[in-house]
Amino acid sequence: MNNDFDSRSNGQGGFLAGVLCGAAVGAALGVIFAPRAGAETRRQLAESSKGLRETANRTYNQASDGVNQLVSRGREAVDKGRAAFDRTRDKAATAATETYTETFGNSPYPTA
Repeated sequence: MNNDFDSRSNGQGGFLAGVLCGAAVGAALGVIFAPRAGAETRRQLAESSKGLRETANRTYNQASDGVNQLVSRGREAVDKGRAAFDRTRDKAATAATETYTETFGNSPYPTA
């Protein structure tokens, strides 16, 4: 199984989480130490929070898309595995029946 996607998504998630935390800390420190009027500070906080919300939404959407892709790939793998198992089981049953019939001259299964 190819784990390239898994390792990339983990690195991006960590990076984006770091960006979000850094932006929040930077905004808080800027508000604390900036000599601005109350209205100007509130405006700046509103702008900063809007940017953080947008970044958080993008991060959430990317993570959600990644999870959906992994779930889809998992379902495809299960379906392929199930189909391969069914084919192999049918071939084994056919081969066992043929071998039994060749060996004993009759089918191991009762006929109606």
